[in-house]
Amino acid sequence: MLKKLKERFLRLEHFRKFIGQELSFNAVQSNFKLEINSTLTSGRILILSPHPDDDVLGCGGVMALHRQSGDDVKVLYISDGSMGFPDIKRPTTREKTELVREREFEVKESAKILDVSDLVFWRYRDGNLSANSSAVKLMQNLLNSYKPEIIYLPSFQDSNSDHFETCKIFIEALKKTNLDPEVISYEVWSPLFANRIISIDKVFEQKKRAIESHKTQLKSRGYLSAIIGLNQYRAGMYNAGNYAEAFFSCNKELYFKLFDLIEFKKK
Repeated sequence: MLKKLKERFLRLEHFRKFIGQELSFNAVQSNFKLEINSTLTSGRILILSPHPDDDVLGCGGVMALHRQSGDDVKVLYISDGSMGFPDIKRPTTREKTELVREREFEVKESAKILDVSDLVFWRYRDGNLSANSSAVKLMQNLLNSYKPEIIYLPSFQDSNSDHFETCKIFIEALKKTNLDPEVISYEVWSPLFANRIISIDKVFEQKKRAIESHKTQLKSRGYLSAIIGLNQYRAGMYNAGNYAEAFFSCNKELYFKLFDLIEFKKK
């Protein structure tokens, strides 16, 4: 018991140093405690995926679990994925166009494995996302029409600019609605300071096969082994089975404040 209390204190102390006393107090007040679960809160789910694979990499297991529970799951792919080539390659316009077509096919195959059929493609240019008025308005319309109760999106601490801009588009749009969803960040490029660990053992093979559907991207980087390792690490560190996904969950008010702080630090 004392060991667990010490571990929790150290986690909170680290978080407090990062965001400050007032925000850390708000975080604790908004149920900021580590939860290790094999079940999920049900609701209408919206998943924001900056590129046509971020969803399955970051929360493919949770996607499958939500569908097994009968939840509605909609996935929005914001960019066209046209820059998903190995770093050494300089693609032609024709190659980019072909890659967009291939990646959308891969998304649909991946989604079938996870039993997700409600897919939306915005096809903004990969690597050039911006929280401009057009993108914010589109997001606002989607939020108002679908009315999600739970929203998964990448961490705004990710080093990828499209991931950061996705969060900014979402925030600006959500502020223009009356919705009050649970906001849940998933991890892809940057490990999260997590307050929710979800065991995905019973759907891990689905997630693995879904990632394997993204053949063009597996040629670019070692995503499969990296994500398997990440999911094993999260499970092993918290005794959450063999594989687990990690998230940071909070209400919208805290999310807005945290984003403002990160954005200020980036300037």
